[in-house]
Amino acid sequence: MKKEITLIISTFLFLNVFCQDNNSNTDFFNSNENINTNAVQKGNLIIEPWYGFPLWGKQIYTSVADTLDNFIYNGLGPFGGAVEFMLSDDVGLGVDFIYLSHAYSGFDQGIDAQGNPITYSYEFKMERIRVHLRMNYHFSQSENLDAYFGVGIGSNNRIFTSESNDPFWSNSSTTGALIPVSGRICVGTRYYFDSNFGFVIEAGLGGPLLRAGLSINI
Repeated sequence: MKKEITLIISTFLFLNVFCQDNNSNTDFFNSNENINTNAVQKGNLIIEPWYGFPLWGKQIYTSVADTLDNFIYNGLGPFGGAVEFMLSDDVGLGVDFIYLSHAYSGFDQGIDAQGNPITYSYEFKMERIRVHLRMNYHFSQSENLDAYFGVGIGSNNRIFTSESNDPFWSNSSTTGALIPVSGRICVGTRYYFDSNFGFVIEAGLGGPLLRAGLSINI
């Protein structure tokens, strides 16, 4: 946990210094002081599909199946999308969707009711879905760069499914979580190639440690 916190603080300091350096290029000789050339402004709608890493928990969800033959693990995510509406030049409100899954399958040899050898297949999957109400404070901006600090809070849902052709196995699908609420605290930056398209990099706790994606500014 100390390493993760150190990484986030280091990212925050880097983004702050980097954006301040870019702000120093402002044309102070422009006679029109009312022109806002910041990358994001009040009224903008920002849409961001992203992919993150690492995928925590692989060992936890595979340990119960380590005795199966032909064991196959498939993990997906974390990935998602975010939408933010700029309430002002410095504050935005939006929704953040986070998804990940752990899935694995394997086989086991058995004997059927007639005494014949048979291969039983087993499939397990855990999906985690989080939807956060998100607020970002944009602490440093320039014409192409936007650095922000964000907090989010919302749902925390897990879906567990299992299937098998084993007659002694009960297929199941359950939904629930030990803690039904989740949150995220993060710092990130966006770089825009033009007024509408760029990329975003974000580090945080509660969700992916690091994530990156496209940033579409409307």
